[in-house]
Formats: sequence, structure tokens, C-alpha cells
Amino acid sequence: MSRRPTAPRSATDPHEGQEIATAGAPPQVADAAVVLLHGRGSKARHVLTLVDEFLHRGVMYLAPQAAGSSWYPAPATSPIERNEPWLTSALGRVSAALDIAADAGIPPEGVVFFGFSQGACLAAEFAVRNPRRYGGLVALSGSLLGPDLGNRTHDGYDDGDQNGHSSDDDLDGTPAFFGSGRDDPRVDPERVEASARVLAALGADATSRLYEGLGHAINDDEIRVIDSFIERLG
Repeated sequence: MSRRPTAPRSATDPHEGQEIATAGAPPQVADAAVVLLHGRGSKARHVLTLVDEFLHRGVMYLAPQAAGSSWYPAPATSPIERNEPWLTSALGRVSAALDIAADAGIPPEGVVFFGFSQGACLAAEFAVRNPRRYGGLVALSGSLLGPDLGNRTHDGYDDGDQNGHSSDDDLDGTPAFFGSGRDDPRVDPERVEASARVLAALGADATSRLYEGLGHAINDDEIRVIDSFIERLG
């Protein structure tokens, strides 16, 4: 496992220069990538420990680190502007991970995004705001951000033609899975299902699944889903 050095934080770009930890195949032989996004209070090196559960030959694993171990400060149900500039900065770190994959010759359709809790929210937000075909999205115990998911479009809330995207911009069949405990104390199950519907409306092959008695955790079935998404890249 290797890490990129951490640089000083910026007031306008608080996650700038944070490390992107790596594991798995080196860039010279990688033909697919997984971007793993940790939850609040966790670290990149912790989420990388999951790699042993779905290790595949030829896959590079990239885990950006959030400054202060938190991607954004306000709850997911808050108005999106309350999480700026942290959210935009966090999305930039996801883009940086994609750039590392691109430098290794891996296109976006060869990249799976995985996120848990805050990381799940960030992964879903990135996909919605940057619609195209990806290798997949697995968002566990998280949802899109904002108080009313029924009005979500590409880059925030429905604002007609002012969001800068054409009607042709979509996720082009990207496989997407939202999983969560029905009893999760931190995530409303209705928001999990609503997030899957938003991605489906934007062209993803999106599904959601709620588990009884899971709480705020990851179970074996969700690990199998991640594994199957990565296996499709082979």
C-alpha cells in the first residue's frame, strides 16, 4: 500500500492535497480501478482494508482521504449550500482519483465507485454531477444530498436549462446499487430508495435494497454486490 503526501489545507479548498492511498495492482499492469470513499470519522487506510474481501487481479484501488476525516460538515438532509466549500472540494478529490486511473490508461467505464455513509453520499453526488458511463456505483448507508431528493437533477436541484447540461447527458446504463439497513439510525430508508430513483431517471441501471437488522454497517450480501460489480470489469 502506498500513500501520496498530505499538503496544507486551504480555506476555499479544504481537502486540497490530501492523500490518495492506493492498493492492489500497480498502474503499469492495472486494467480497472475502484475508488473507495470512507465515511465520517474514518480514514482512507481503513476503507482499504475492505479490499481483501473483493481483491481482483489487475485492479487498482484508490482511496482519497478527507481533511479531518469528514467530507462535509452538515447533515445530508441540509441544503446543499450549507456543505460548501467542503463538498466541492471533496468532489475534486474524487476527480483526482479518476485522473490517477486515467494516467494508468483506465477510462471511466473501467472504474467502480464505492462509498460508505458520507462516502456513499459523495460517490452518488459525483455520479449525478458528472454523468457518463462508469463501471459502477455502490453506495452503502448513504444517499444523495439535499432536503428534497424528488427535485434532484445533474448538479443540484431542478432549475430548467440553467444547470449547463443537455438532455443527452446521462449515466448511460451505469450499474448502481444503494444498500442500507432499514433500521439505520443515520439514514432514512426512503432517501436511499429515492436516490436510486434519481439515478435511474438519469440513465443508470439502479437498484436499492434495504436489510432488516443491519443498522449502520456493511453485510456479506453488500460485499458480494461490490465483488460482482468489479468482476464485470474483467
